[in-house]
Amino acid sequence: LALVLTMIAGIVLGMGMPTTPAYIIMTALLVPAIIKLGVIPPAAHMFAFYFAVLSAITPPVALAVFAAAGIAKADLWKSGLAAVKIGAAGFIVPYMLIYEPALLMIGSWPQIIGAFVTATCGILLFAAGLHGYFLTAANHWQRVMLIVGGLLLIDPGLLTDIAGAVVACIVILAQLYERRQATGKA
Repeated sequence: LALVLTMIAGIVLGMGMPTTPAYIIMTALLVPAIIKLGVIPPAAHMFAFYFAVLSAITPPVALAVFAAAGIAKADLWKSGLAAVKIGAAGFIVPYMLIYEPALLMIGSWPQIIGAFVTATCGILLFAAGLHGYFLTAANHWQRVMLIVGGLLLIDPGLLTDIAGAVVACIVILAQLYERRQATGKA
């Protein structure tokens, strides 16, 4: 709960500001509280920095998105919502850094490599579920399975990694079968 509140505070503090001042304010106000809760300092700082960056694409202010929409002559709100949808997987990454310090290269090499592989696959599956496309266009049950599989792979732990891999394999096999059916090679 403290991390969620810190995330919200960081996004609100970062709205309308460039990344560097937003990070400095978050470092002064929020990072000490996270560290007192037992988070290691590098993870706490990366958590704050990441949300300082994400505040640039988070509506209602979303300075980076609105600047890009102005250049592209696109609708501001549609652009803002599209940016959040595209960046939605990015809102999970700071939590991954808190709960899996190996992603910050803290730990043994096997831990670091394992955390990197499962986190990368998890984010890939999660983003594919949000956008509705993995190997082919995903239907509703595949989207749900991709999101669940991605979240399971993101959560550190051997059992969740195995469960996430099984869910991913089910969706991959289903999409390969559907692709084969569509091309008439059944």
